[in-house]
Amino acid sequence: MVAELLLAVAGVIDGCIKLANKVITTYQSYRGADELINERLVLVQALWTKLEIQLNFLKKISSQLDEELAQSHLDLLEILNGKLLQAVARLNVSTSSPSDDSTLKQKTSEVWRKWRFSLAKKGLDELVTELEAWRSRFDPTWYLIILMSSNTLDTALKETDTKATESTSVCSSPSPLDSMLALRQAISSPKTSFSGESQPKTSLNLDAAGLRGATETPIPFSSARSIVRAGSSSLFIAESVNAPPGTISQVKVDVENLARRLQQVDPQTFGLLRCYGLLKHQDPATKGLKYIEVVYRAPQDANPPMTLRQLLLRHHPVSASAIMRTAKQLVYSISYIHTCDFVHKNIRPDNILVFSDANSSLGTSYLLGFNQFRSTHFQTNLLGDAAWHRNLYRHPERQGNLVQERYVMQHDIYSLGVCLLELGLWRSFVWYPDESQSDTAAPVPGISLGLALSDSHFQKNNTGGDGRLKEHLTRRMKLLAVKSSIWTRMVL
Repeated sequence: MVAELLLAVAGVIDGCIKLANKVITTYQSYRGADELINERLVLVQALWTKLEIQLNFLKKISSQLDEELAQSHLDLLEILNGKLLQAVARLNVSTSSPSDDSTLKQKTSEVWRKWRFSLAKKGLDELVTELEAWRSRFDPTWYLIILMSSNTLDTALKETDTKATESTSVCSSPSPLDSMLALRQAISSPKTSFSGESQPKTSLNLDAAGLRGATETPIPFSSARSIVRAGSSSLFIAESVNAPPGTISQVKVDVENLARRLQQVDPQTFGLLRCYGLLKHQDPATKGLKYIEVVYRAPQDANPPMTLRQLLLRHHPVSASAIMRTAKQLVYSISYIHTCDFVHKNIRPDNILVFSDANSSLGTSYLLGFNQFRSTHFQTNLLGDAAWHRNLYRHPERQGNLVQERYVMQHDIYSLGVCLLELGLWRSFVWYPDESQSDTAAPVPGISLGLALSDSHFQKNNTGGDGRLKEHLTRRMKLLAVKSSIWTRMVL
C-alpha cells in the first residue's frame, strides 16, 4: 500500500509538471501582444518556478515519506493536477481556429484576435488565483518534511537547493528551499549542521539597553506588549515566559529551542511571528536567571495589534471568508508548534494577535501566548487554577486547582476546538463589563456561552472537570453545525 502511494505521488508530480509547462509554453506565444498579458505571464512563471522546485524536491525524497504524509501530499497533488487540466481545457478553447473559409477568416480576424486575448487574460488570472490558493494549502504540509530524520533528505535538500538558487536568481526571488534549510538547521543541534559540519552558534540574546527610551504599550486582554524603539518606526512584540519554582533551567532550554525555530518560521504560512531575540532577566538578590522575555518582529509597517478577544467583544461584522482564513491560520500555527515537539498550553482568543490588513475585513492573525509552553520531551507540571475563563479552554483532564494528567498535544486540540467554536459563532464566550478596564475587571460568562460558570466550579480537589462543560460545548457545536456544514468539518 505504501509503495503504491509513493509511486502515485511521483507519477502525479510528473503529470503536474508536464501540464504546467505545456500551459506556460502556450501562453508564452502571446508574449508581446498585450502588456496586461505580459504582466500576468510574469506572475504565473514566478509562481510556477517556486512550485516546480518544491515538487521536484518532493519527488526526489518521496521514497522517504510515511503513509500519512504521502497520502496528504497525494490528495493535494491530485487537486493541482485537476486545476492544470482545467487550464489546458481553457487553452484549447482560446487557441482553436475559426472556420477554414478564407473570406470569413478575413472578416473575423480582428474580432477573433481580441476574443483570444480576452480569453488568455482571463485564463491567466484564473491560473494565478488557483496556483496561489493551492500553494497556501500545500506549504504547511510540505514543511512537515523538515521533521523527517533522513540522510537522504539532507543530501537531496542541499543538492536541490544549489540548483534551485540558480533558477530563482533569474526572478530575484529566494528559493523556497532556503526556508526549509534554515528550519532544518534550527531543529538540528545548534553546534552542528544536519550534515555534521561545524556551524557558528547564533546568539539569541538581546541587550536590554537597546530598549531604553522605547515606547511600550500593553495589548488589551494579552500578557504581551508592543514596543517601538526610540528613533525607529519598527514594531516589536514582547511577552514573558513563566517558570514555576525549580524549572528555570529547563524553561531556558525550551525557550531557546523555540526561539531558534521561530527565527526561521514563515509568518504568512504558519501564522506565527518571527522571533527577534530573547531578553534574560536576573534576580537582583541571587544574580541567577529569573525569567525570560521573547521578542518578536511584527509584520512590516504594522500598527499595534488587537487581540481576537477584543474583536469578538466588539462583534463588528466580518466576512465568512475572513473568519475561515483566521481559523486556518490558527490550525497551521498549532500544527507547526506540535511538529516542533512543543505543546502550547494556553490557546485562547486572548493570545491570538490580529494585525490590520487591507486585504481582509478581519486582519491577519498570529498565535502568541507562549507563557506556559513546554517541550513534549519533558514532563509538564501539574499546576492548575480555578479561574473559570481559563478553564473554559482547558481539556477536562487539565481543569481545576489540582491537575491529574500531564499535558499532551490532544489538550491543545481541545483548546483549538473551543476557539474555533467562538470564531464560528463570532461571539465571545468571556465578557468584560468594562472593556477599557479589562486587566482588572472580573470577567463574566458571555450570553453566547449559554452557561453559568464561576471559579467555584473548578475549586475541587480533583481534576476540576466532570465533563459537563465539554458536553455543553459539544451541543453548541452541533447547533452551529446545523447552520454551517463548513464549521462542522472544522470543529469536528
